[in-house]
Amino acid sequence: MSFGARGRHPEVRAKRASKGDGWMPRLWPIVLASVAAITTTPIDAAETVTGRWAVDPASCSGFSLSAETMPLVVTDYAVRWRGDACRIARMYKTGEDVHIQALCWGESGERSVPVSLRPHAGKLELRWDRVVSGHLRRCE
Repeated sequence: MSFGARGRHPEVRAKRASKGDGWMPRLWPIVLASVAAITTTPIDAAETVTGRWAVDPASCSGFSLSAETMPLVVTDYAVRWRGDACRIARMYKTGEDVHIQALCWGESGERSVPVSLRPHAGKLELRWDRVVSGHLRRCE
């Protein structure tokens, strides 16, 4: 049984490896693409959180004088809720929860607000400034 030049002559194998003729250099693009696909989790993987969310359908219009009934509006770059208009500084996902670090301007001045959104079955649990602030439904 013959194994060819690879099995009998280690110096040939070392020479090929130094030239980059081995199997590993050909697999690098595949390995890197696989790692990138596994480690990245897009925000909109399952249920997206962008859109308008409100406590009830009547609140979806957003033309209320009461801040309590104003809908939550989430875009890729901004969050608007009650009296605050916010720019998204950072957004990441853990499991199904979407976490946002928002830079907000409103009646209380400029501040940084942590926002957590948990979508489930067409509803959204909202945590605004670390307080559970409501279970909202998507506006249509």
